[in-house]
Amino acid sequence: MLIVKTISCISFAYGFFKKLFHVKAIQIYPLLPNKDIFVSIKKVEMKAQLPIRQANNFDLLRILFAWFVIISHSYFLNGAGATDPLFELTNHTFLFSFIGVKGFFIISGYLIFKSMLASNTIAEYLIKRVLRIFPALAIVLLVTLLSVYFIYPSTLPSFFKNKDIYAYFLGNVVLFKPHFFIPGIFTAQTSNAVNGSLWTIEYEFFFYLFILSLFFIKSNKKLLKIALGLIFVGFVAIDLFYKNWAINTRFFIPLDALFDLGPYFIMGSLLSCFDWEALPAKNSIAMIMLLALLFATYTNWGHTVIYFTLPFLVIYLGKKTNGFATWVHEKLGDPSYGIYLYAFPLQQFIIYLYRPGTLLLFVLSTIGAFIFGYFSWMFIEKKALAFKQYFI
Repeated sequence: MLIVKTISCISFAYGFFKKLFHVKAIQIYPLLPNKDIFVSIKKVEMKAQLPIRQANNFDLLRILFAWFVIISHSYFLNGAGATDPLFELTNHTFLFSFIGVKGFFIISGYLIFKSMLASNTIAEYLIKRVLRIFPALAIVLLVTLLSVYFIYPSTLPSFFKNKDIYAYFLGNVVLFKPHFFIPGIFTAQTSNAVNGSLWTIEYEFFFYLFILSLFFIKSNKKLLKIALGLIFVGFVAIDLFYKNWAINTRFFIPLDALFDLGPYFIMGSLLSCFDWEALPAKNSIAMIMLLALLFATYTNWGHTVIYFTLPFLVIYLGKKTNGFATWVHEKLGDPSYGIYLYAFPLQQFIIYLYRPGTLLLFVLSTIGAFIFGYFSWMFIEKKALAFKQYFI
């Protein structure tokens, strides 16, 4: 029975990927006298139209932040609770996952706002954002469900007749109806979530849409800075002083998390409006920010000071480069999104199958997530981004 399941699933996956990546080529090739000419033309077109990504530390930082989330989840999912080495080191102030997620949103705010500024139309901007988020998300959901199929309990309704299977895929792929659980799966584990990391994706995409409110004033840098500064202050004020209101107010996505993540995305966007190369005394400012954050961490002001200090430090480091960052950029690309998407379900399956200790769980999930993340970037995300030339 297991062999039959394996063959059927491999056949389905092969057919899916074949359709995903080759259907257009199959339709176009018969119209051309020479397939090699077509391939050469398309490569030249793609090389000319796809922007050259700058080799700086942003790729490396995003990989590091995804790895931070793996560290914290290794403790939490293995029953140790919300703790990790950084939490102990910072007087129970910051988890690795806290820094990782906030760091992701800072870099995203910085780069995505620049993408919005460079977009000629709203449609162009949205196409780029959709191609960046949804193909990899859809694939990780399908791969996860394929994996669930092999551990699916016989006591549950038939896999293909179980509405929760379809709800898991559809609810997560539309973002704003997240569906983290499949009843009967991982019930004996610390967390029953199949992929708990997906909760941030809807907020990420929300802010992609949110900054479009500034699209029509994007040529006025002074006005952009004022608007983003006011939005940042508003988000911080609500997160600090009106937390209960945010928790108790109904919205199509939970407001407490929205105002928790918002300041970091908005500050990243605000910093993108400045000419970083011409910014005076960057090194001194970064040192002051670091010292202020360290001091605040051990005086119970860490969660207030970090709104202002962490974004500057992340962008300061991200704009720099070094030999290793260049190697990562050229050889690995940007596997951070895939690492983040695959790590949580991979950890859940490792716990389900082997019940390892926390250190072994961390090592195995790091290796596995980095492999999946690399292949996700090379064969899903990178290829999906290339499709924007057909729409823009």
